[in-house]
Amino acid sequence: MYELDTERLRLTPFTMDHLDALHALWTDPDVRRYLWDGEVISRERAAEVIADSERNFAQRGFGFYAMLLGSDDSTDVAVRENEVVGFCGYRVFEDSGEPELLYGILPRYWGKGLVTEAGHAVIRDGFERNGFSRIIAATDTPNQSSVKVMQRLGMVFLKRGKFHGLDTVFFELTPDDYAAHQALGARHS
Repeated sequence: MYELDTERLRLTPFTMDHLDALHALWTDPDVRRYLWDGEVISRERAAEVIADSERNFAQRGFGFYAMLLGSDDSTDVAVRENEVVGFCGYRVFEDSGEPELLYGILPRYWGKGLVTEAGHAVIRDGFERNGFSRIIAATDTPNQSSVKVMQRLGMVFLKRGKFHGLDTVFFELTPDDYAAHQALGARHS
């Protein structure tokens, strides 16, 4: 019901069938460095995130998607069809109750544009199907790769400050900002 397709990806809501793949992703040293502040999370913690996402889809119509590669992928990396390579989606931001965009991908897929591709699909869905008036995102300031993804998605810098004791940058995106970003991109393609 909530699946999304892009040119190279199928985005499917988290289920417990994704537990092993997501736990492996979230405990990868390069991924957990910013996503979990270096913590090696337990399988039980990964299962809680999946269960929370399932509840959010049931109650709010949004949550996290597993990013699955299609068989005709063009990432120049050997893949198995339907391999979980990352995730993208929303949780409720603890300070404001607004949808917060989160994402992560296995390091061997970095630099291929897959997170940006998934992010665009999830953002469009958030604005069109869920009627979001604003989406926020945050990352540790040193995580400049994540900042670049936010910028490619059209997100606008909001502020820099401390969050959970860490130097953090916050971005936002409204439907109008996203439409303007999309129109600008269309003019440059």
